Amino acid sequence: MSDAEPSTVPIRARRPGADSWRAPQHRDGMALVLSSGVSSAIGMLFWVLAARLFDQGTVGLNSAALSAVSLLASASHLNLGNAILRFVPVADRRRAVVAGCFAVGLGWGAVVGLGFGVGANVWAPDLVAAFGHPAVIAFYLVGVPIWTVFVLQDSVLTAIGRAGLVLVENLAFAVLKVGLLALAAWWGLASGIALGTMVATLLAVAVVVGYLARALRTQPVRDPHAVRSVRARDLAGFVGVDYAGNVAWQAAVFGLPLIVIALAGADGAAVYGVAWQITYALYLVASGMGKSMVAHSAAGDSAAIARARRGMDRKAMTLVLPGSVVVAAGSYFILWVFGSSYAESGAVVLAVLALSAIPNVVTNSALWEARVRRQRAVQFGLPASISAVVIVATLVLVPTVGIVGVGWAWLAAQSVAAAVILVYRRRSRPLAPSVTG
Repeated sequence: MSDAEPSTVPIRARRPGADSWRAPQHRDGMALVLSSGVSSAIGMLFWVLAARLFDQGTVGLNSAALSAVSLLASASHLNLGNAILRFVPVADRRRAVVAGCFAVGLGWGAVVGLGFGVGANVWAPDLVAAFGHPAVIAFYLVGVPIWTVFVLQDSVLTAIGRAGLVLVENLAFAVLKVGLLALAAWWGLASGIALGTMVATLLAVAVVVGYLARALRTQPVRDPHAVRSVRARDLAGFVGVDYAGNVAWQAAVFGLPLIVIALAGADGAAVYGVAWQITYALYLVASGMGKSMVAHSAAGDSAAIARARRGMDRKAMTLVLPGSVVVAAGSYFILWVFGSSYAESGAVVLAVLALSAIPNVVTNSALWEARVRRQRAVQFGLPASISAVVIVATLVLVPTVGIVGVGWAWLAAQSVAAAVILVYRRRSRPLAPSVTG
């Protein structure tokens, strides 16, 4: 689907209040941001309670088991969630698109889960020793595909304009998970932390999938005039390049700690890990607003897409800019909660990392806009180039200036990419028509 030239695109009149927080795009984006925040807060409470109710070894084993499920599900969903956001709002057969994506996620998740479980003797021998090999195989064979659908269903809710239910779903899931944790502790079930979480996930999936089956059948599309046929080739082409870009991005997100520990030791890696988790919460703001932007502008023309992206920029920056400044200014006191050594060695790292979330709003909005426009070069090239600069700069700076070099690597990569994007946007902006008379 190519974009028309600016002079030939029909410009839709801007609705009153389209840039307010009550506008559907920004309201849904804020719901996704709040959902991430609530999930993180209750997730922290969950692990605090787990540490109180179970011994440290049991918590460690269950935590490792669930981390593996999350990682394997991330590999199994193949970025189909972004494809759902892009195509479901305009698909003539929405149920078929969603069912197809769920089927791929379930099937590939089962294959990945089974492969991990069968080879667990090699890469997870502690889990096999604690729970038995058959139990580990069954856990991952069932757990990975269920968690994959659990991730994808949030994208479907957003795509059909029900992002508010994502917040409700994740809140109910978190509360149910805590309740099952207490029940497992009362029963003295050593695997109860992981099993309770998977039971809560299965119940959430069953309820939401049931709702979606009805909603996709009865709820009218947002813009009937924009409905078109979506073929498997459209989805495959989109997912292939988007997944490649995501793999490149994850190389920096998940691979950098390995580089840091090699260059700065375990203490440096610990400081960076804590600072990055705090910073990543700021990054998730732009991500949540971007998902909503895609869902609400997928049916729009070129001008509508540009307006939606500008609205995302403004609203995300409204949240991220003050948040980044507050975190940067209070970095020492924030890290002091984790211990004086974290505060003394990581305050500057956290401050610089937090500031990198500001240009990330620009780079993130450019990436989400590219997903709407299906600009494959940007979908892959933007995250891949940022990731490459971050990794190379880290390798150069950390041996020279210490752990703070990682923060400067992120800030430099994001700032340079954002500057290039802003220059390009300014140069490609059509001139306003002159007014005479």
